[in-house]
Amino acid sequence: MTRGEGELRHSVRVSAPGHVAEGDVGSLEAWLRGEPELKDLVQVKRGARPAEAGALMGPQLDIVIEWFGAATTTEIVRLVTASIREWVRSRRALGDDSPPGFRAEPDDRRNDQRNDRRGDERNDERD
Repeated sequence: MTRGEGELRHSVRVSAPGHVAEGDVGSLEAWLRGEPELKDLVQVKRGARPAEAGALMGPQLDIVIEWFGAATTTEIVRLVTASIREWVRSRRALGDDSPPGFRAEPDDRRNDQRNDRRGDERNDERD
C-alpha cells in the first residue's frame, strides 16, 4: 500500500483577501516548505482560489497544505499560523511595511467534497 492509500487526506488553505502578488505567494510557499516543524509532516502545493465577490478577474492561487495521518487540522493550522507570523516579521525586517494578510484555515471545500464522496460510497453499498 502506498502512502495515503486508504488514509484520509486532510488539508488547510492559506490565502489572503483580494489580489496577492505572485512574488508574495511564492515567498510564503517557499518559507512554508522550509519550515522545520512542517517539512516532514505536510505537502505544500498550490490550489485554485475559490471565487470571491468583487475580486479581480484572472487566476489567483492559494497555498494548500495537505497531509495524511494523525495530525489534527487544529494542530496544522496552529503550526502554519505561527510560521506565517514569522514570515511577516521577516518581511517587515526586510522593509516590507505591508505584507499580505495571509491566514490559514481548514479547507472546507475539499472536506465537503470528501464527505460527499463518502456519502455516495455508503449509498452505493446500500443499493
